[in-house]
Parts: sequence; C-alpha cells; structure tokens
Amino acid sequence: MNIKTHIQKVAQAARSWLQPNNAELKEAIDRTVKEGLFSFEDIKFQIRTLKQQIDHGQVEEWADRANINEQNNAIGQKVLCLHAGNLPLVGFQDALGTILSGADYYGKLSTKDPYLLESFLISVQKSGIDSVVQYSTELYSFETLEADKVLFAGSEQSVEPVKQSLKELKVVNNKTEYVIRTAKFSLAYISSDDAETITDLVEAIFRYGGQGCRSVAVVVSPIGLNELKCHFQDYIESFWLKNPQHRKPEPALEYQFAYNKAIGRNQAWMNHFLLQESEDFPELDFTLNWVKGDEEKLKELRFKFGSAVQAVYTSGERIDGLKTEFLSQAQTPPLWWEPDGIPVI
Repeated sequence: MNIKTHIQKVAQAARSWLQPNNAELKEAIDRTVKEGLFSFEDIKFQIRTLKQQIDHGQVEEWADRANINEQNNAIGQKVLCLHAGNLPLVGFQDALGTILSGADYYGKLSTKDPYLLESFLISVQKSGIDSVVQYSTELYSFETLEADKVLFAGSEQSVEPVKQSLKELKVVNNKTEYVIRTAKFSLAYISSDDAETITDLVEAIFRYGGQGCRSVAVVVSPIGLNELKCHFQDYIESFWLKNPQHRKPEPALEYQFAYNKAIGRNQAWMNHFLLQESEDFPELDFTLNWVKGDEEKLKELRFKFGSAVQAVYTSGERIDGLKTEFLSQAQTPPLWWEPDGIPVI
C-alpha cells in the first residue's frame, strides 16, 4: 500500500460522500429522520460542519499532524471501533481516523445511528483502498477477530461488561490495546453577557439536546442565573424555533424542579430543559447547572469533577492552570480533536 495514495483516496471518498447527489447519504438521512433517531436539524448541522472541514482539507491536514507516512502508519493492524450513538455521526471521527491511518477497520455500528455512518463507509469502500472496511450492528459479526486495538466511548460502568463480551467472543486477545473514553460533559466560563457569547453558549448547551461529551452541562460565571435569566431565555427560545429539541426529559426532571422549589433554589424551567443554580455533579440529562463564581471556582469544579469533564470553554480568556478551548467551537471541533486528551490516530 502506498500510504500517500491511500490518504488521497480516503480524502476524496469523504468529499464524494458529502456531495448533494449522493443517493446513499440522502437515503440514510431520510431513514434516520423517519425512524425518529435524530432530528433533521441536528443531522443537517453535523453534515454541514463536516463538509466545511473536509472541503478545507482537514482530512489531509490530520494525516500531516499525525505524521502518517511510509514508516509511520497502522497498515496491517486490525482496529475495532465500538461506535456510540448518542449524536448523529458521533462515530465518524473514530472511523475516519482508523481508516486514514492505514489500519483494517472493523466497525460495530450503534443501532441508534446505523445509517449515517454506513453511508460514509460505503463511499470509502467504493474508493478502492487496499485496507479492510467491514462493519455491522452486531458484535458477534466480529467473533474470533482478535483485534490489535479497540476504540470505545461510553460510561465507566459499561467498560467491564463490554470487555467481558469482547473476550467471550474472542474479538480480543491478551495483547489487544484498549483506547477507552469516558468523559461525560464539558464546562464553560463566561464573564460577559454580550450577544456573541450568549449565542455561542446556547449552541454549546442545547445542540443535540445536550447529549454529547462536548456539550456544556455546567457554567461558571460572575453573573448569577437570576441576573441573566430573562435575557438568556430569549436566546434559548430563538434557538429552539430553528432547532426543536428532539428528545424529551424523563419525569425525574420534574421531580428535580419540585425539589428546587421546595428548598428555594434559583432555577428556570424551559419545558424540556432545567436551568438551576447548583455546584453538584450534573447527573440528570437536560439539566444545566449554573454556578456564580470566578476563575478559582472554575478550577475547583474542574478538578472536583475530574475525568468526567471533556473540555473547558471560554470566550477567549486564558485561565492559568487550565487547558481551555474556544466556546464557539464546542460543537464544531476540528477532525483531529482528542477525546479525553487521547489522539484517535
């Protein structure tokens, strides 16, 4: 395999996949929406983001950044990707990175997002690359694979059961390398309530219903929730008019609202989302915890929540002792971003 030619073929396959005349992608979008897996608005957002990145050469740039060349590649390695399904195309980065590296790709697709990623893999198969591209929604399809590496994203509680299933089916062996990501949510620090900051914050919180590990679940700000509440709610309602929330919360959220009311906690009920002043770990979906505090409070919470935190966002402020990212890129990270600080390639 000529790795340079391989990279060019993969990049072209990604571009071809996102062309408006791609029948497989159109059908995948239609089936995903029809079966109620994700909203059309969220799918459109994700695909538009990927198209912009791929058209700007991010596939080739990722290969350069990872220093993939004839001497440094994963040709001949069997890599199994256990793809999550909490967001549309959430598994795309693992699939692309694995294939780009030259490895043989084996993908366990999520039944929550089986069509969109498959449409990309079909495009790759048509590209004529030499490496294996095999996928299924059933784990037993990879029985006796004995993978060299497994990529997995999920909760800490699911790690051991997943490993046990892999061992029972001999999908792995004693030499298999595991790359496991378990971060759950992200933090944001805002010191201003200007229009651009609040617009970026709303996108970071409410895109995909807050279901991603890059989604903001805790905000730290010198501005209190009560000071911003009405202003903030206007931006949220405006976002929802264009991007209706797909999933609805469980009854537990109503119980939390009643509990907050009973103890006199500042909060705002947004029909399908609860905003509350709290320094607690964000256990419930569709909840935003707002903490009135300074940069020291942000640092305290970052270290308190530990490995559950994926990223810390600011509007550009540098915070000593913390690695931060731009709030505006919370839901649009580059292809080479590192989940849990671990490179995909």
